[in-house]
Amino acid sequence: MDWKWTDHIELQLLERKIPKELVEIALNNPDNIALGKKDRKVYQKIISGKLVRVVTEKDSLITVYLTDKVKKYMGGD
Repeated sequence: MDWKWTDHIELQLLERKIPKELVEIALNNPDNIALGKKDRKVYQKIISGKLVRVVTEKDSLITVYLTDKVKKYMGGD
């Protein structure tokens, strides 16, 4: 899919020091795609023990963040 990179996600990448490549990895090979609020989808990928979460709405990338809370979002033991 040809994703539209919103100004917001571009800003989040800079502020959170997240490489654009992590977003691309999560989108192209997600471990899970969860349903979010307002019919949004959240592409999730575990990379180096952290969870990359990319929130999308239709063909637009809304935001991205890294979290240590893998179990919270992905389930498991």
